[in-house]
Amino acid sequence: MDIEAKTSAAGETVARAAVVIMVVTLVSRLLGFVRDAAIAAAFGATGATDAYLVAYTLPNSLQAVLGVAFVTVIVPVVTAYLVRGQREEGWHVASAVLNWTGLVLAVMTAVGMGLAPWMVRLIAPGFTPEEVLFTTHLTRIMFPSIIFMGTGMFISGILNAGRFFTVPAMATGVANVVIILAVLALGPHFYMEGVAWGTLAGFVGFLLVQLPNLKAMGFRYSFTFDRKHPAVRRVALLIGPVFLAVSVNQVYLAMNRFFASGLERGLITALDLGNRALNLPGIFVYAVYTATFPALAEQVVRRDREGLTRTLNQGLGMMLLAIIPASVGMMVLREPVVSLLYQRGAFDQQATWATATALLYFLVGFPAQAANQVLNRTFYAMEDAGTPVKVGLVSVLLNAGLSLALLPGMGHGGLALSNSLAAIANTVILLLALRKPLPGVSLPRLFVSVLRVGVASLVMGAITFLGAGWLEGILDTGRLGQLLVFLAITVALGAAVFIAASLALRVEEVRSLRRLIRRAR
Repeated sequence: MDIEAKTSAAGETVARAAVVIMVVTLVSRLLGFVRDAAIAAAFGATGATDAYLVAYTLPNSLQAVLGVAFVTVIVPVVTAYLVRGQREEGWHVASAVLNWTGLVLAVMTAVGMGLAPWMVRLIAPGFTPEEVLFTTHLTRIMFPSIIFMGTGMFISGILNAGRFFTVPAMATGVANVVIILAVLALGPHFYMEGVAWGTLAGFVGFLLVQLPNLKAMGFRYSFTFDRKHPAVRRVALLIGPVFLAVSVNQVYLAMNRFFASGLERGLITALDLGNRALNLPGIFVYAVYTATFPALAEQVVRRDREGLTRTLNQGLGMMLLAIIPASVGMMVLREPVVSLLYQRGAFDQQATWATATALLYFLVGFPAQAANQVLNRTFYAMEDAGTPVKVGLVSVLLNAGLSLALLPGMGHGGLALSNSLAAIANTVILLLALRKPLPGVSLPRLFVSVLRVGVASLVMGAITFLGAGWLEGILDTGRLGQLLVFLAITVALGAAVFIAASLALRVEEVRSLRRLIRRAR
């Protein structure tokens, strides 16, 4: 099979997996927006929601970072055993690591609940003593969720290594449904405490829903803590650096809350909801890096550097083709989007404006954050966690300096912009670092591709802006039905303009996608 045929076959495999993941994740993410909207409608952007989000930050940051770290470490390990046909040994290693994971998370839970008051003060130094007390109470309710989310993410990694993508992607949706039910059923009677208990129950559901797929995969669990196995030792050595590397985005968010705790109440919520709005285009990011990672790991096992480079180039191309125009479009339509997602009940126009401002500046660096997901996983597949750690540390320090510099003049918008600029620096350094292990990665070609997609996106953004201005004079976007019509027309207009501009500029990824669709017919 020649190189072009290999590229096409590999690209189609990843693309098909990405489409399946994207569809399932879309449902889960939409449920996430329903969850956020339900909380916003019930409680608004207030000190109570700030307390919940700060309390949620502590366990959520740990479980998000640890969970991604577990998936990142276990996928290459299990993939290697599956590729070599050593399934039983692979299950033994996975069981040992899973058992150690549960034990470590249980210890972290006990420590975290004990240190909760001090951690709340560290994250939100601007909180009053009463706010600290209430936030600590919520933190202790939700902190055990790291056990269920952490082990659930580990199981997701095992399933992904075996090319089981649907249920792991759906599990988050199950958690969101449970939280929504808690807001509706418990919120009116138990206030934020009821929402906190519902959040914990949601993560229990996240774990349980994935267990049947392990049986379907043929996984055989064993109660072992075999710490002498070479693969278990390798995982133990990698988990720390990977944890540090994947924690960069969570550190950004924690720093935002730290600096914003001294600003007007509700701005922590605005920053958080603005960042969560990125989950809408982030569906494609998750789909691409989830589908790409097992392929990268398999090519490393097979010592196929050419295949590894092709998969990386294809992953970046697919990612940026979707994220750059989506980011420009959301910049133009940021207030209608935020209004649709959150503005109801206690969440008023002022809260919408504050959230839309944060979203605008987060979007500046969102394409870079998306690219980081694929770049980091390429290093992880090569069992190089040191480079992402070093680069991540540089970006965290840069984010802190920029936050201090931009906060006085730009307020909470400056914090979001600091995240974006740090993410862009992170991406550029990672790309430069990849040139040595993967000389086939062509930076000039990537730059030209990004430039063409960027120009097509700017054309799209300009025409969408004009079209939106015209429609606002016709439709009353204060009404939900007309707001939906407004967004449907402007998004359709933007998509049509982008496709036409991309074809005119000869964007290779769009032409490849068109060929793939024709073959699928």
